[in-house]
Amino acid sequence: KSETIGLAVMAELPLLVIDVQRGGPSTGLPTKTEQADLLQALYGRNGESPVPVIAPQSPGDCFAAVLDATRIALTYRTPVLLLSDGAIANGSEPWLIPNVEDLPDLRPTFATTPNNPDGTHWPYLRDPETLARDWALPGTPGLQHRIGGLEKADGKGNISYDPANHDHMTRLRHKKISNI
Repeated sequence: KSETIGLAVMAELPLLVIDVQRGGPSTGLPTKTEQADLLQALYGRNGESPVPVIAPQSPGDCFAAVLDATRIALTYRTPVLLLSDGAIANGSEPWLIPNVEDLPDLRPTFATTPNNPDGTHWPYLRDPETLARDWALPGTPGLQHRIGGLEKADGKGNISYDPANHDHMTRLRHKKISNI
């Protein structure tokens, strides 16, 4: 799981991971509640791969927490971890089902034209507010780009093993999450 989350951090792919915690380690206390995965959620990946972590406070808060986590994942192009526990997962409380029309529009936007003034597409140009990159559908003419777990050069998105670029991208990923 942690490798997949790290890949989503590096590729800047929205992903929502829901962790309903129980007593552990291993099989541990499968029918008992515990909130012991917090440090794993915050730091349980190799390298510098920060992610937002959200936790609902009650069963009725779960719907809003999932909406918020999804909004963050799509807006910032990042995985988000949502922590819950057995008490919340098995609990219940009155909850008003919202009207669909009142829900936020969480449809992602996709790049359709090159984003660089010279007419080329730079897949790692950043939104100045969110620091997220454009998201282009594979096969869109003129928007070819590389994705995957290898480090990319900021802007053009070419694979880069340059230490200065890696430091820059590591700091950029951290700043993107810190700004949420």
